[in-house]
Amino acid sequence: MESTNHIVHPRVALTKNMELMSGSHLLYIYSDQEKYIENAVSFLTTGLELGHGVVVIEHPLTYEAFKSSLTVKGFSQEQLDTIIFANNEEFYDIHKSFDIPAIVQTFSALIEPYLDQDIPVRTWAKVRWGENQCCLQELLSSFEKRADQLIEPLRLFSVCVYNGGELSADIHIEMMKSHPYMMTDTELLPSMFYKNLVHAPSLWMEEQLKGKITYLNEEYRLLNSSYKNLIEEMPDAMFIISDFQIVDSNRAASQLFECEKDQFQGESIFNLFHPAYHELIRSRLNRVKNGEKLSVTEMKAKTYKNNLIDLETISFPFTYSASNTNMNMAIVHLRNIQERKELQKLAIKSGKLGIAGQLAASIAHEIRNPLTSIKGFIKLAKEGSLDSEHYSIIEEEIDRIETIASELLVLGKPLSLEIQTCNVGKMLSDVCILLQSQAVMKRIEIKCDVEENCLVRCNDGQMKQIFINFIKNAIEAMNDGGVIHTSVSAQNGLIVIVIQDEGKGIPDSIMEKIGEPFYSTKDSGTGLGLMVCFNIVEQYEGKIQVRSQIDKGTTFTISFPAVRE
Repeated sequence: MESTNHIVHPRVALTKNMELMSGSHLLYIYSDQEKYIENAVSFLTTGLELGHGVVVIEHPLTYEAFKSSLTVKGFSQEQLDTIIFANNEEFYDIHKSFDIPAIVQTFSALIEPYLDQDIPVRTWAKVRWGENQCCLQELLSSFEKRADQLIEPLRLFSVCVYNGGELSADIHIEMMKSHPYMMTDTELLPSMFYKNLVHAPSLWMEEQLKGKITYLNEEYRLLNSSYKNLIEEMPDAMFIISDFQIVDSNRAASQLFECEKDQFQGESIFNLFHPAYHELIRSRLNRVKNGEKLSVTEMKAKTYKNNLIDLETISFPFTYSASNTNMNMAIVHLRNIQERKELQKLAIKSGKLGIAGQLAASIAHEIRNPLTSIKGFIKLAKEGSLDSEHYSIIEEEIDRIETIASELLVLGKPLSLEIQTCNVGKMLSDVCILLQSQAVMKRIEIKCDVEENCLVRCNDGQMKQIFINFIKNAIEAMNDGGVIHTSVSAQNGLIVIVIQDEGKGIPDSIMEKIGEPFYSTKDSGTGLGLMVCFNIVEQYEGKIQVRSQIDKGTTFTISFPAVRE
């Protein structure tokens, strides 16, 4: 080259047989370590031969492999010493936080000596982060956008390298939005997701180094190859959809649906999914066609061997442009969650068995005590030693067994099908009036503050059962009189019921056990009443929160989804 001024010349060789616009930001997602080293050495070789400034940000062991290959190619130690090297673990500060401003500042300091000499600069950086790094997609997206803003005006050739096995498909796509070019182990293509104009890489032969330059402008082939290469490398199944027809797929899709790849060509997407999901698929693909980005959803599909599988799917728009024609398509990303579903079922089954075992043990313990007493009295009766007062004790023990059995029957009943829209405020007011006489006997006042038209879909009998249980517990917790405050209000799409007493409170050590069977703060309580309440609230998609202070009282806050009139 006659001049190495990196601002004057817009095109500079990337490797011996390829050139790009200067100011290029390249995303390299590799899968083969040997090809990765080969591509890095080719990049560095061209830089050293053309007298470019070269910066490498890598692990020291990998950099030694680079230098060994460069030495074999005939580069002297003096030439290798011109390369500026930085340890990527220290550069990206993986042991602390991925501090983007600090990384950008360090990067600027590395390339500054070359910029002062006014020569083209190329950088090769393997991006790293800590093992427990949170919000990885958002973090890397922000970092690469900032890097892209920095690189373009400085006319750098900057390759950002990622191990393909460490990134999800979603992050792959996100990274392509901030890089004009996309590299794999075998190909370099314009990024289809980059928002600005991207020039296709120009290939040139050895004689073009002498000044004869020709460009191959095969727009259709490059763009078509770009998306094909992208989806083929994805570890999860990928479909390209146009008008509900599959126009392309990858190897992972063939493996997932147990078929050959060419079987998908022209197949309707509806043929792969359970009929129950057809309307949902139609709706989602139409929304994608209009440019919407949709969240992840779960569906069931059937393979070509008639095996039913659970899938997690996400779709996003893809516009294919060629020969002045735009084609709106959708990329559908599918992930097999069959194993996850099986593990979830196993965990639920194990949990149910554990609860059933705990419940059975608790029932046996609770019923054994009164039965032991009754058995002893029967023995006394046989011996003729049973006194009249013993009969009342027997009756009490039988009543206790009956109470336990009744509450267990309520617990075992399924949610009533007689669901209707109910005014929660009116139901709470009715219960407060019902229990007011019982409260007065203990010098307790029940105050009720309700808003109008607080509507919830429920069974009125079960909802009243919840209120009666909580208010009765509040009355029994207050031995010195006081006030029970109850209220119903609408808040942010929820109906919120608050029941607050001035009783003895619940210690923090047993707060987490509230709602468990046969655990009660009352001497004669079974704990089943609260368990029934928690069960009913959960079935109505509600939540219960408990706050308590010793000697100051307890507050139960119950919330349900509101019904709009």
